[in-house]
Amino acid sequence: MNTYHTPVMLQTCIEHLNLRPGGVYVDATLGAGGHTLAMVQACPEIKVYAFDRDADAIAEAGKNLKDYPQVQLIQAPFSKMRTQLALRKVPSVDGVLFDLGVSSHQLDKAERGFSFDKDASLDMRMDGGQSLTAAEIVNDYSEQDLAHIFKAYGEEKQAKRMAKAILKARSKAPIGSTLELAKVVESVAGVGSRDSLKAKMRVFQALRIAVNEELAEFEAALPDAVNLLKPAGRVLVLSYHSLEDRITKNIFRTLAKGCICPVEQIICTCGLKPVLKVITARPLCASEEEQNQNTRSRSAKLRIAEKLMGDTK
Repeated sequence: MNTYHTPVMLQTCIEHLNLRPGGVYVDATLGAGGHTLAMVQACPEIKVYAFDRDADAIAEAGKNLKDYPQVQLIQAPFSKMRTQLALRKVPSVDGVLFDLGVSSHQLDKAERGFSFDKDASLDMRMDGGQSLTAAEIVNDYSEQDLAHIFKAYGEEKQAKRMAKAILKARSKAPIGSTLELAKVVESVAGVGSRDSLKAKMRVFQALRIAVNEELAEFEAALPDAVNLLKPAGRVLVLSYHSLEDRITKNIFRTLAKGCICPVEQIICTCGLKPVLKVITARPLCASEEEQNQNTRSRSAKLRIAEKLMGDTK
């Protein structure tokens, strides 16, 4: 395995997937294949369907997994998981792993435009085939829409000021590169400070999420993953910021609760039953040793849930 991307909380994920011979598993976020590789090495008698919409990731993973015929790579967003598996006549699975966000390789490869400290065009597309880029958002969206993106997807406190500064800068000339955008952010947050660094991280994160519709994709994919699970099958979600973690927690909580009748209603009329058991009351985090070795793991939170039997009350 090379340094294309270092899998986060690798052994913890493998342990909690409860791999068993003959089982069928989904790696919803393939990357270079680190988690998938660990799965088939831990339990060779499984089948893994691995998804990624990034052609670079599929190509790299293909090299790393070439000796494992039990792995099938699928270039598609994980929101298409149910459709893609149905096409392959896979009605149910024993486990699903999501490792959300941007990979180390995508950040390190300057031309992808994900990083604010590497000069590149404002791209940020995970799927190079789609038309919308970060440049289009930055240069064409209204001040109100930009402010919403920075607030909703970056939780940026100065979202309105950031949007206003972008409109001022682009009125003189289009903002075409990552470093140009970083300078606009610095015009609001300052230069060289910790606050400035965090502001650039939040703005670039917000744009990346907007370009790739990451939260909408995940909100659609997670319930689908749960529906695909066999009884006792598990879904694991590794997230790296509060927005992803909040979605995971809320969906798990809703599916574990079942009944949605008003609390004052004595008799349930909705008929909904719990379909999940939440394994992690609080998310698991990387060990101190891993956090020191892999900085990306410092913000990682792992939540786990298990599919219940159909008649559970």
